[in-house]
Amino acid sequence: MIQEECNNPGIFSYLFLFIISCILLCNYSNAETLSSHNPQKSLLVEKIRLAMDLSYQMNIERSESVFDEAISEWPDDPEPYLFKGGLYLNMFQNLNNKTEEEVYKLKDQILYLNNKAIEISRKRTKESLGYESAQYCIGGATGNIGRFYILNGQMWKAFWKGKKGYKMMKKIVDKDQEYHDAYLGLGIYNYFSAIMPKFVKALSFLLGGTTGDKDKGIRQLELVRDNSSLLSVEARKILLRTYQGEEDWDAFYLNSKWLAEHYPENVYFQVPYVYGLTQNKQYSDAHNHLNKVNTMLQNDPSQLAINMRVKYFRYLGLLNYKLGNYSISKQSYMKALDLSRGVFPPTRIWGEDYYYLASSNARLEKEDDAFKYLRKAIDKGWQIDNMDKLPEWRPYNHNREFLLIIGK
Repeated sequence: MIQEECNNPGIFSYLFLFIISCILLCNYSNAETLSSHNPQKSLLVEKIRLAMDLSYQMNIERSESVFDEAISEWPDDPEPYLFKGGLYLNMFQNLNNKTEEEVYKLKDQILYLNNKAIEISRKRTKESLGYESAQYCIGGATGNIGRFYILNGQMWKAFWKGKKGYKMMKKIVDKDQEYHDAYLGLGIYNYFSAIMPKFVKALSFLLGGTTGDKDKGIRQLELVRDNSSLLSVEARKILLRTYQGEEDWDAFYLNSKWLAEHYPENVYFQVPYVYGLTQNKQYSDAHNHLNKVNTMLQNDPSQLAINMRVKYFRYLGLLNYKLGNYSISKQSYMKALDLSRGVFPPTRIWGEDYYYLASSNARLEKEDDAFKYLRKAIDKGWQIDNMDKLPEWRPYNHNREFLLIIGK
């Protein structure tokens, strides 16, 4: 999902946010090529759906095998190359403890598969074979390559790939608004464009983008979640981010619950459910589910990719705060902070995280650290009514520095 640095965001962070919004739009819209209006593609659709489902079940080896079967059976169709390229792109994003040789092979396959999808699609457009479908594949593969460049830190190459792919996808969607899968990309773009600062919105406009619409973006993502045969799970993954941003905790809980229950083998879907249960005030259930997650990880969170590891410790921090384990809560949040500093793309630390880190320090009577992180929480936009009346802050009601921080 879209993330920003844990430090005060600068121009680079917001440019990154804008670029990745464009890339995601292209990357996820490609599935509409597999339109149910073409019955001849039904077998290929089922093959790709099976491969994707296997990847959500963490059965990557079998998923690769099914994709290879699809490529063998339909060597002149761009879709299996495109979706297998997407699988490898997700694997590359979640790299953990891979050798240099394995990383090189993965990079090579990402570029090969997506460029192969583009090559076949261009040939199809020249031969007038499924023009719209071919254009979607070109746009989707271009977006995949752009996302790959982001993960390699090649931001401007990523931007131009993303912009090119976005324009291609937008033109095709404008012709037919019944392509449900395409609304995933539109929803991503509309939501994340809307939450960017004004100066980045101005840049987006100058570069041919729009200022976005949060509510419309969420509706579009929910449309995909409820109607798409191939991208419903992807929509749910992105909706976790939007629901957290909007503090719609009921929706976050239900969405995380669905993912956890439908894919119990996938630890990446189990971790957010701990947070969903915590936000739903089911602390005992959250603690039990955390134990399940730890069992899956063999009590070794380093098995998680670093971006998910940051979330793991953030969620652990909140749960332990709610359970009154303030020392563990502080340690967990500090671990999340330490990990987030070394991640690219940057992994976000929220105002909520800084606030509960500050509150843990306040409970532990660590005044300097409590005030330090409270300032960071407020700088991040964290707001809470009558903070001075909360139990953790009541001892500081007559502290001048505290009153200045909260604007009293």
